[in-house]
Amino acid sequence: MQSIRCQARILFSTATSSGRPIRLNLWRNVGTGTGPGPGTGIGTPGSRSRSELMRKLREWHATAFSNRFLLFTNVGISLTLSCLGDVLEQHLEIYSGEIERFDSQRTSHMAISGVTVGIICHYWYKMLDKRMPGRSMRVVAKKIVLDQLICSPVYISVFFVTLGLLEQKDKHEVWEEIKEKAWKLYAAEWTVWPAAQFINFYWIPAHYRIFYDNIISLGYDVLTSKVKHTKSHIKKIP
Repeated sequence: MQSIRCQARILFSTATSSGRPIRLNLWRNVGTGTGPGPGTGIGTPGSRSRSELMRKLREWHATAFSNRFLLFTNVGISLTLSCLGDVLEQHLEIYSGEIERFDSQRTSHMAISGVTVGIICHYWYKMLDKRMPGRSMRVVAKKIVLDQLICSPVYISVFFVTLGLLEQKDKHEVWEEIKEKAWKLYAAEWTVWPAAQFINFYWIPAHYRIFYDNIISLGYDVLTSKVKHTKSHIKKIP
C-alpha cells in the first residue's frame, strides 16, 4: 500500500509540473495478477496443485489414448468393466437369494474374458475403419450390419470358450453351453447394439470407441454374467 501511495505522489507531481492532466488508474490490475498489490500471479498452493493435477491428467489422457498405448487402454477398460459387471450381478443375486456369498474366482474369470473380448474389439474396429473409412450413412449402416453378423457371434463364442477353458470344461460341455445360452445374448445384442453402434460409428472418434462401447455394455455385462452363470441343463458324456 505504501508503494502505491509513492507512485501516486510521483505521477501527481509530474502531471502538475507539465501542466497536463493525467488519469490515474492504479487499481485497474490490482487482484488480477498483472499489477501491483496482492494478486501478482503467484497463486495459492491450492490453485497450483489443481493446475498441476489437471496438467498430469491431460498428459495421462494423451498417452493412454495414443496409437502406441491404445490397445493396452482398451484391454484395461474391457477388463475393468467386465469385472464390475460381474460384481454388480453377484450382489443382485445375493440380494435376491440366488447365491449365498460372493465368488471372487467367478469375477476373476469374467475379468479375463474381458481381456480376450477387448483385444477382439480393438482389432475389429481398426479393420472396419481401414476397409470402410468415412462417416456417411451408407458406411455407418454397413459397419452396423457387419458388426452384428460377424463380430457379435465371434465375440459371444470367444466369451464362452474362454470361460470354458478357465473352468476346465471339455469341448462337449463348452459346445452344449454355447448352444443353450449364446442365442440369449445374441438376441439381447439386437435390442441394444444397432442404435448404440450408430452413435459409435457416426459420432465417436475412433480412439474412444472401445471406451464408449464398454460404458454402454456395462448393463449388458451384467446380463452376460447372469446368462453365463445360470445353471445349465447340460449332461456330461460319461
